[in-house]
Amino acid sequence: MVTQLFKTVRWPLFYKHLKLHKNGQNYPFGKTYLSDVSSCSNKEFMLTRYNDLKKLIENDHEQVCNVDPKAVFAINQINLGEVKVYGFDYDYTLAQYADIMQDFIYEAATKILVQKHHFPRDLLNLAYIPKFCIRGLHYDIQRSLLMKVDICNMIQLGTVYKGLRKLEDDEVKMVFSGSRHIPKTIIDQSYAGGDNLRQLMDIFSMPEIMLLANAVHYFTERNIVYDPRILFESVQDSVRSVHTSGLLYGEVQDKISKYLVRNSLTDLFNYLTSSGKKLFLITNSNFSFVNCGMEHLIGSGWQDAFDIVIVQAKKPRFFQEKLRPFKRVILDNSPDMQISWDRVHEFKKGEVYCEGCIEELMKLSGWAGNEVLYFGDQIYADLSDLTYAYGWRTGAVIPELEEEIAIMNTKLFGKSVIWLQTLERLLERMQIYRDAESQQVLRDWLNERDDLKVIVKEIFNPHFGSVFRSHLSASFFTGRLCRIADIYTSRVTNLLHYYPNHFFFPVRGTLAHEHIISLAYQHDGFDYAIERALRDKRTGVPK
Repeated sequence: MVTQLFKTVRWPLFYKHLKLHKNGQNYPFGKTYLSDVSSCSNKEFMLTRYNDLKKLIENDHEQVCNVDPKAVFAINQINLGEVKVYGFDYDYTLAQYADIMQDFIYEAATKILVQKHHFPRDLLNLAYIPKFCIRGLHYDIQRSLLMKVDICNMIQLGTVYKGLRKLEDDEVKMVFSGSRHIPKTIIDQSYAGGDNLRQLMDIFSMPEIMLLANAVHYFTERNIVYDPRILFESVQDSVRSVHTSGLLYGEVQDKISKYLVRNSLTDLFNYLTSSGKKLFLITNSNFSFVNCGMEHLIGSGWQDAFDIVIVQAKKPRFFQEKLRPFKRVILDNSPDMQISWDRVHEFKKGEVYCEGCIEELMKLSGWAGNEVLYFGDQIYADLSDLTYAYGWRTGAVIPELEEEIAIMNTKLFGKSVIWLQTLERLLERMQIYRDAESQQVLRDWLNERDDLKVIVKEIFNPHFGSVFRSHLSASFFTGRLCRIADIYTSRVTNLLHYYPNHFFFPVRGTLAHEHIISLAYQHDGFDYAIERALRDKRTGVPK
């Protein structure tokens, strides 16, 4: 029989956040809703609690608060009133291209792969699959495996693919000799051009992932022997050639309205300049391409908003090398970019510069690191050196955030994730019962938990799940994001929702021993919860 002591233990504060209502009245948890368990077996007690809690969530949970998909989220405390200078990357930071850009890059890269590297022409018939992959995946070059890794360097089961085929859990364990952990020495190389493992971090890498998957699948299905390193390097070169050959630039400039929304940045730059902020642009793209895009996004006088414009910066070397001088771009409408070799001693508004380095930029501009906020979409190439070496404040632009938040705000996700967490708390508490019947119930619950984890993962992406999570853990991508960026958002125009002196405060971090107080800090209805608690105290509502 279940001891009365355990039955009277107060359940976690977590459950009190579920809004209970019956005949229009809120009831304190555990007094009215739960069934009578004063006399029953261990198994009956476990199943009664399970059924009561499941009914509670399915019938009475209301999703009171939603996350704003256009919000700016703080990782570190930052006061915009102290930020005097705003800097921006161009591609996928200011210029957020339509999704069909990925199709063009993929198709152009496939043609190069066939024509330049002599891969089978059948690859031309394999289409880009928009929802196949996500940003931040790792690619094991020698094994030709695409996978998702969490913040603890653990490979997430159910997210390991060879081509388009998902490896079963037993296969993954066999391939990696029973351990899903990737050593730090290898994982650290993945974002620095490592020989064994690469992380595919920016949105431009999505067509590369898809082309790798299709090529590997094609060879594997036909039992064609191939060198995995040559395949990887050939695909990488083909995707890079779409950019360096000018194919992408020509496509976007010829069909600018197909890829970018006209005047979508006008309000943002009027807001920043009217607030007295200095602005600069650092991009690896050439001036002709940037000029075409910025005229479409802001207007013909877009350069008037910027104090400094730097093109063909060759990031990340721009942030790593210390002796590269700036060169001035001669704006004479010639088809090829002309530059002046006269040494640049000062920046002049209206001029355009190329190459250079961050040391020279800070020296000539006089800007101090903590008064600069720089936005980019590539965490490593755009933001890491600025954060670690120079103390700049940094903002990550993550377009996928809007779609992920929209999914988080659905009832399906809300109920699924709350029931998953509830089931895990049940499992944690009920494992004290060691009799055979109780142990079978626990095994059933563990199986249900596994099914729920798959549901919560596949809500975001059927193959790899959320960009930001790996089940209970943060993804490796999120881990790097939180170490490098101060704030993140889906697009730079979201700054328009905040005053120029807005003070961002991060959500209090959650440690395992803080699970009680963390609920209040993490709950979007924190203000409502406090207000209700104070009201109940004033009116004498029983706890």
